[in-house]
Amino acid sequence: LLRHPRSSLCPSSEASDVYKRQGELPDQARGLSQALARARQRVAAEGPVPAGRLRQTVAAALGKLPAAKLDYVEFFDPRTLEPARVVRPGTQMALAVYIGKTRLIDNATL
Repeated sequence: LLRHPRSSLCPSSEASDVYKRQGELPDQARGLSQALARARQRVAAEGPVPAGRLRQTVAAALGKLPAAKLDYVEFFDPRTLEPARVVRPGTQMALAVYIGKTRLIDNATL
């Protein structure tokens, strides 16, 4: 078992303590995967969606989380990395969200 050099706690206990101090970070962080899932569902159900409208969908989903602040959400072609103006199945989505002082980054293929 590895221990942090300045602590008698094991790393997972330290992380748990940090989460408690930061207001249930794991619960808030689940909102990222929910926002990704919402974007994926919308693209699957509607077909091509303008990127701006899908950004609004993601922002609205994250807006339900009291500690979340959207840093960015981008849509792009996974082969060329060119930004996508219209989001279709197979488009890549990347987002960064602050939960308190912690910045979380995620991505998914829609």
